[in-house]
Amino acid sequence: MKYFKKSLKIVIQMNRMMSLLGITALLMTWATGFFQHFFFCLPTENEPITVISATYGRSDQTTCSNGIPDDQTKNTNCAMKANLVVQRYRASGQFLCPVFVSSSVFGDPCVGTYKYLEVKYICESSLPEEKSLVACEGAVARLHCAEGQAIYVTSASYGRTNKKTCSAGRPADQLENTECYTYREEVGERCNGKQWCKVRASNYVFGNPCYGTYKYLEVEYICYGEFRLSLH
Repeated sequence: MKYFKKSLKIVIQMNRMMSLLGITALLMTWATGFFQHFFFCLPTENEPITVISATYGRSDQTTCSNGIPDDQTKNTNCAMKANLVVQRYRASGQFLCPVFVSSSVFGDPCVGTYKYLEVKYICESSLPEEKSLVACEGAVARLHCAEGQAIYVTSASYGRTNKKTCSAGRPADQLENTECYTYREEVGERCNGKQWCKVRASNYVFGNPCYGTYKYLEVEYICYGEFRLSLH
């Protein structure tokens, strides 16, 4: 119980994100600082933590910004997958999971920017199999679930993180920048709760995180039984 109370005190932001089949997905956010934080599910419900996604960096100017100089929050194209959290807690069977929020743990995607960790999870023993797709710049990404199921986007990024993906016929100078990416909420906003959805991979839709680089949209999502997106 003391850990439960401690978690409530240190959580900076906790929002209900959706309701699906009676399951609530939660988004928890902590600012950088080498302290031990916790995210949790109530043991009385007998449903352990399953992490949907986790990112470290900064994707907006308002989260974890109180008292922080403007020049440390202006870079909003600074985010990376926190794979350590996902791999450790995706199906751990635990009800209480500790995590340290520090660049020494996750790496530093943008030196000089004040960062935070976002963990999205549900209190459920397992997730459906995750699907992934890539749409090269100018092409259309098509997300689809079987009848009676609905899309939930776990991750979407636009840019370039390697030289191979979407490289056919492209000059080398358009592939060199592999630290060009931004995590985008637009795909989830457009597609969550639908059986099928399409999104064009373009600078017009997502902005241009790196001029002169040929980019692509990378999406990961799951298909759940029918649900209605519920924001609180």
